[in-house]
Amino acid sequence: MDETRAPLVTFVTVNYKTPHHIRQLLKGVEEAGFQFSFEYILVDNASGDGSVDMVRERFPWVRVIESASNDGYGAGNNLALAEARGEYILLFNPDLAVFPGEVEAWLEWMHVRPDVGISGPRILNPDGSDQESCYRFPSVLTPVLRRTFVGRLPGARKALDRYTMKAMNRALEQDVDWVLGAAMLIRKTVLDKIGHFDPRFFMYFEEADICRRAWTGGHRVTYAPVARFMHYHGRESRIRFPWEIVTNKLARVHLMSGVKYFLKHLGSPDPRSKAV
Repeated sequence: MDETRAPLVTFVTVNYKTPHHIRQLLKGVEEAGFQFSFEYILVDNASGDGSVDMVRERFPWVRVIESASNDGYGAGNNLALAEARGEYILLFNPDLAVFPGEVEAWLEWMHVRPDVGISGPRILNPDGSDQESCYRFPSVLTPVLRRTFVGRLPGARKALDRYTMKAMNRALEQDVDWVLGAAMLIRKTVLDKIGHFDPRFFMYFEEADICRRAWTGGHRVTYAPVARFMHYHGRESRIRFPWEIVTNKLARVHLMSGVKYFLKHLGSPDPRSKAV
């Protein structure tokens, strides 16, 4: 790649103690054989498990940023975004599987839709079934219903199904409120306009927040099934019993992020009404 020219795509992955996933992801990127110019930035959030040394030795084409501490998903991404040079930013989770041709199809789709600021692909579970990957903006009760036993109470299922867009046809392109950060394609010009991730969200709600800001800025957020990826996802913040609200750290983080999100956007109008 000509280092004097800005690459078309900057791939960004934030890693925290997932050396096996990182190895498989980067092997998949190599095997995909991208024909477009790109740079790959991996941010390690103080894993301390040998991930950094492994990546530098096995994948020297990856630029590694070592964070001195684990400040969360959004803050980790921001370290890379501050140095990104690509026309597009493509966020990849460590537990994502990349297939040949999918990224190219996604980029071509995005290129002819200049009013789309952020998009998300079709994401599959390891068994080939569709995984939740796009959502409506949350209500105040969403994190409680989604991550606690309350979601199993009568009447809660309908609210959750609406939030996760369970009835949507996942074979069709469509605008959505927000998309999952496991695989997210963003125009750099949009980030330059709306800003990077809000570091107040350690984990969870940062994607809803940045997509909300994109809509507010007049940029569409769209589900794009033209590209497909597999995601080995585990819902570690889900709690099954009432007492786990105390013992499950990720559940507490999720609920606190929800509080921060609603305080930040309290009283704000529907941002989709401002889109072009």
